[in-house]
Amino acid sequence: MLTPEQYLQVVAERVVRSGGRLNTVQIGPVTCAVGLFAESIMLSTMNYCVVAGAYSDVDAATLRQFTGMATQHARANVQGTIGWTAASVVICGLVGRVHPDAAQLASAKTSNQFGGETRMVAVDPHAGMTYAFTGGKLWGAAMHGAINAKLTFCFPQPGEALQQVQWQQQQAAYGQPPQSGPGGFPGQIPSGPMPRTSPPPAAGPAGPRPPHYPPPGQPPYGR
Repeated sequence: MLTPEQYLQVVAERVVRSGGRLNTVQIGPVTCAVGLFAESIMLSTMNYCVVAGAYSDVDAATLRQFTGMATQHARANVQGTIGWTAASVVICGLVGRVHPDAAQLASAKTSNQFGGETRMVAVDPHAGMTYAFTGGKLWGAAMHGAINAKLTFCFPQPGEALQQVQWQQQQAAYGQPPQSGPGGFPGQIPSGPMPRTSPPPAAGPAGPRPPHYPPPGQPPYGR
């Protein structure tokens, strides 16, 4: 079974692999992996802050309080002026036993904010579920699509995270560093049988040489 600590390792690896700056920050009683991203879009800067921590029992009150403290940390690391030259996107998640009220809170549609967006994530490795809002909005559809992509990549479903952990353990057992696969986690290969390639056909006997045509205006066989 996937442990919360293993899930946090997956989050940290994906933050680094997608170009984020990874730090360890104490937010309340939780030691968190924090990834910071800055992406330029048009004339503004999108500041992403991904925060992930492990907590034994995650209820709605705990998730809401944790999100508030994580948002304060994220706002202190924004490049630019929020709402004018910058937007702040905070994606914060707690990993542990998720209570039903926390699952409902994380899955609820977020409210519009001036110059930013905050997404809550609740991950329950025991139940094999990740709870988060990944729907769309009429306002800023393209931006919310990018936010959803960042959220689902950094906070995968526990089953996908377990596959990544098992693959990395297998690579370590053979003394090989994980290799980046075609999408997904490092070293992932497509499932199913590999396609077979047939050898090239054997060369047959040479055929007749093509006829030679003289340049225009000259007799075909000399003078």
